[in-house]
Amino acid sequence: MDYMLDREAMAVGEVIFDGCQEQPVDLNISLPDYCPDIQRILKCQIYPKIGSRSVSGDRLILEGGFTVKVFYLDPEGTRIRFCDSTDTFSAEIALKQTAENAKIEAFPRVEYINCRATSPRRLDIHGAFSVCAKVTAQGRSEVVSNIVGSDVEQQKKTMKVNNLAGFCQQQFSVDEILELGDGKPSADSILRTDAFAVLQDFKVSAGKLMIKGEVCVKFLYDGTDENSSEPEAVEFTIPFNQMLDCTGVTENSLCDIRLEVVGIDAQIKNDYSGDKTFFDTQIHLFASAAVYQEAEVTLVGDAYSKEYDLNVESKQKTVENLAELVGDTTVQESTLTVEDGTISKVIDIWNEMGSVSTEIKDGQVIFKGKYNLCILALNEENKPFYFERLLEFEHPHACNSAGDNLKCDAQIGVGGISFRLMGGGIEAKAELRLTAEIYNRITFKAIAGVTADEEKPVARDNAAALCLYYAEAGENLWDIARNYRTSMDAIKQENGMEGDAMEKKGMLLIPM
Repeated sequence: MDYMLDREAMAVGEVIFDGCQEQPVDLNISLPDYCPDIQRILKCQIYPKIGSRSVSGDRLILEGGFTVKVFYLDPEGTRIRFCDSTDTFSAEIALKQTAENAKIEAFPRVEYINCRATSPRRLDIHGAFSVCAKVTAQGRSEVVSNIVGSDVEQQKKTMKVNNLAGFCQQQFSVDEILELGDGKPSADSILRTDAFAVLQDFKVSAGKLMIKGEVCVKFLYDGTDENSSEPEAVEFTIPFNQMLDCTGVTENSLCDIRLEVVGIDAQIKNDYSGDKTFFDTQIHLFASAAVYQEAEVTLVGDAYSKEYDLNVESKQKTVENLAELVGDTTVQESTLTVEDGTISKVIDIWNEMGSVSTEIKDGQVIFKGKYNLCILALNEENKPFYFERLLEFEHPHACNSAGDNLKCDAQIGVGGISFRLMGGGIEAKAELRLTAEIYNRITFKAIAGVTADEEKPVARDNAAALCLYYAEAGENLWDIARNYRTSMDAIKQENGMEGDAMEKKGMLLIPM
């Protein structure tokens, strides 16, 4: 005999890809006519950006561009010069399955770069970067919540879960004409741009997410004054508001929102007097959000029949339930020195990489990782040079999650960097923006099917209405009821009990 099974569904995220694909970079660059010869290379790096990401059937498509930038010294060794080369890339990655509505997390990672000057006007560059992605599809996991049958006793439990209600992602631009402040020389050419986005607030309105934030952008540029050998650095902050069309979002949703700068376009413009004091800037942002709704799920973990032997098909099932979102900002201080000589002036300081891992211990998420600082500076002879340092950090942050079955996915972003000269070195302060999603791995026995063997009815002694049983302290009433093929509720009622286990050893009356 088969029983009808009532089921409840949990909306879960299923990871269908988590990996990287390498992209080679092989270039031969000839300097433009307006660039002077190379005396010495200071810095060479690949800067990849993922511009678009999409899923088509069972394929992940990532498209973007990369720029190879080279800072070098002119023939006199006194002025920093710059050249670059830009190209596009497209990566197509096979997924485990098709996905119509998928959350795509993607980022580039520089693997290596080798750069050498084969002549004063020619560069040979070989390197590689990887495009890394994690694709999560919206899926459903069903559990049996009830077995329909008057002869069946069921052991049920209720779990609180955060159901994955939906994803949304959108690319948009923040456009602004930025003006150099008083005291800053006019700009001749832009050497380097850098930007990061900060989410300040969000609210839900009519099924949409309204996000508010700001973009911090920094320019390193050459001035129009030929007598000045040093580039100039300038920073701006641009506020923005953006609406995201996010299916499934409500005012009670738990929202995991991320912002990423995927591109910067900037051109120098003349002001009304003809001076080059404006940066016509367009910053391309990518926003993504995962939306979760709190729900209660009832499931049957065990069952038996009072009349027949049951064949219960079950299997272990594990789901990852988002327990908590945490985020914090910390300022890390470090002292940077150079082996030979001293630093007389810092031209520019920035970050190019960061990595982070986490450990949950004693009510805290402990972030551990590395980030680097890249420095263009002048030595005591006022000659430009470049160096960088890889720095380690550790930062604890309080959390509400505890247990042995926790998983934590963490991200790091490096924000503003400030510095001051100190004893020939640099005392630097870097703002680290740390976020993490804490998941609770829930493992349970899930019933898949129930069948009664009608040829094996339960043998009963109808001569007695009650049976005496001597129970040990802590013994579970469910196990006792199963053994006697009676109801646990009937045992509790007969013995005036409220709990599901024996508080101390003693005699029980078992209804038959």
